[in-house]
Amino acid sequence: MSPRSPDGRSARELVAALSASHFNDRALALAELVRRGRASTAALVDALPTAVGELRARIAQGLAEIADPSAAEVFAAMLDDADEQVRARAAQGLVRIGDPRALDALLQTIDDYPDILREPDTLSTDGLTDLGPAVLPRVVPLLKEPGLMTRSRAFLVLRRVFPRLAGSSDWQSLWVELGRYLPAAEQAQRDAAADRWIAWVERQAY
Repeated sequence: MSPRSPDGRSARELVAALSASHFNDRALALAELVRRGRASTAALVDALPTAVGELRARIAQGLAEIADPSAAEVFAAMLDDADEQVRARAAQGLVRIGDPRALDALLQTIDDYPDILREPDTLSTDGLTDLGPAVLPRVVPLLKEPGLMTRSRAFLVLRRVFPRLAGSSDWQSLWVELGRYLPAAEQAQRDAAADRWIAWVERQAY
């Protein structure tokens, strides 16, 4: 197989192609922008203020996948975007560049942009899981949130991170001991169990 011919388009032309009518054209443009890495950052950032809809989301995805530290303030600003996918990509970008605001961003966007193939997963549940046990003191209070999906996502992160705790015991036994928490249980029951989890996490050393 002959090697793929280099894409001779400029970064700005590739950004324009993110609005192409055909999916493959859009996907190839995004892949090329990401492949070029930080050389694409300026064109993506410049296009963001006037971009709307799916184009805005694709630009945010490109920036998050490139993970250029110079885009830190752009990511921070995108956390207030009206589009939940843009907000989720902003948090993803902050995580990937190691920004100290990343944890707050992931918690803020935990319900944004659900993965329809992996419900209740979101980009931010993945990000929180990747950060590991250190997130748990901030995650377990969400077990008492009013929204069922927020509680479900917090519980998902807890379950996934639990095996990575040093000296962690058997999940099932501890779950029973701490009150059999379920996100959809009656409030009194789930809040009592959540309080036990919060206290348990506070006793762990990270």
